[in-house]
This record gives sequence, C-alpha cells and structure tokens, in this order.
Amino acid sequence: MSTEPLLIEADALLARGRAGNAATLLAPYVGREPGNIGAWHRMARARLDLGDAQGALRAAGAAWQLDPDGAESLFWVSRACTALGEHPEAIEAAFAACQDDPGNPRLHNRLAEAQLAAGRAADAAEGLRIAIELAAYDPDLYVTYGLALFAAGRPLTAREAVIRALTIDPGHTGARTALHRLEQAMRGVVDAPTLAQAADDFAESLRVRPGDHLTARRSPRRDALNHVARVSMIWFLAAFFGVAAVDVTGFAAVPDNIYFGLLCATTGAGLIHHFTRP
Repeated sequence: MSTEPLLIEADALLARGRAGNAATLLAPYVGREPGNIGAWHRMARARLDLGDAQGALRAAGAAWQLDPDGAESLFWVSRACTALGEHPEAIEAAFAACQDDPGNPRLHNRLAEAQLAAGRAADAAEGLRIAIELAAYDPDLYVTYGLALFAAGRPLTAREAVIRALTIDPGHTGARTALHRLEQAMRGVVDAPTLAQAADDFAESLRVRPGDHLTARRSPRRDALNHVARVSMIWFLAAFFGVAAVDVTGFAAVPDNIYFGLLCATTGAGLIHHFTRP
C-alpha cells in the first residue's frame, strides 16, 4: 500500500470517529516507515481521540524530531501537552507554530486553547482579538474568542462572538455547543458578584490540570467491571476456603474438580480486577 492512500484512509477513519481503527492502521506503517511525518501527525490525533495523551505526545514528538520547526508538528505537540496539563510547554509549542506560520488561524486558535487550559483567559482573549483582525472569516476563532471573553468576565461580548461564528457557519457544531454553555453559565446571574462568580467557574471549567487525562480515560463500564470482578474474586476465594473447611472436617467429600473450578474462577476474576483497575 502506498503512503498517500493509507493516510487518506486514516483521515477518513478519524473523521468518522474511528480513532481506534486509525491507530491500528497506522501502527505497522510508522514502524516500517518512521520517517513519515504525516503518519505521525495522524497517529497523534488518533491517540488524543482515544484519550491517550502520553501516546499522543510520543507520536507528536516523533514528528517534531523529524521536523523541529514544522508548524503542524508543533501543533500536535502543543495539543498533547495541553491534554497532559503541561501548560508552559503547550503554550511555547503553539507560539512557535504561530511564529512559523503566522497567517494560519488554526495555530492562533491552538495557542488560545492552550492559554485557556492554563487559566490565562485574558491572554487568550487578547491574542484572539488580533488574530480575528487577520482572519475574520474563521468561525473557530470566534468560538474560542467567545469562551475566552466569558472567562474574562465579558458575557455580552462573548455571546456576540459566538453568534458571529454561527453567522459565518450556521451549522458549526462547536459554536452551538459554546452558545449553550454560555447560556447555562449565565443562569443564576443577577448582579455583579454573581457574574464574577459565573465567570470564575466558567474559566475553571476550561482549565486542564495534570492528571485530568487519566480520569478522562476511565469509563463507567470499566469501573463497573472492575467492581464486579473484585467482589467475585472475594466470593470465589471465600467459597474455596469454605469448601476446603468442609472437606477437612469430614462433613463431606469434595471432588477435586470443584477445587480446580473455584481456583480458576478466583484467578480469572483477579486478573480482570487487575487489568481494569485505575
């Protein structure tokens, strides 16, 4: 398979939300052809979509090693660092990407997202204000600008920015989501103190702290399986010793296959508990 069709297929899988399939497709290729920067970029995106921030940083770092000044590699390094809560590195990488390609609004948007995740809403809003003057056609900039403005305590201007994004692209999912978030945050605001509190809470909701990516990777289904396995292991172990006590005291003869079955069940539940724990 040639490189271009493989990358196109990976892009299609990522666009459909099938990051696991994309990672499976790319893994053997980057192993054989570790010099393909585009494949590493897509692997970084796939790992981020799967909630594996460390894996994303490894992939982005591999691309960056091949292309230290490349804006796209710096973009993915920045995203991975933000997911890990490594904010100085995320902001530095995004800023370097903007320096490399100053006319790319996507990079300025990444810098603002990194700043918001670090709790620097005012810096994000100021940077986006300048970026929008150069790329007023980009709805993503207006969405992030709206989030930054609200976090900085300017709710009316924030709403105007998000509505501007919807004017540019009426079907913009991010803008609709942001508008809903702003409306939810405004509930209960009746005066200046409650507005300040709402802005602080909103800014806090945008922050990413070290270790958040570990919590994000946990799923309720996995936690439930872990709990069931732990309880089952305890009961199987209790049954094993109970059967052994009955056998030793002579109340009943216990066949060997019951011992073997309980031992296998206990071991199986213990393994499931081990591999599904946080």
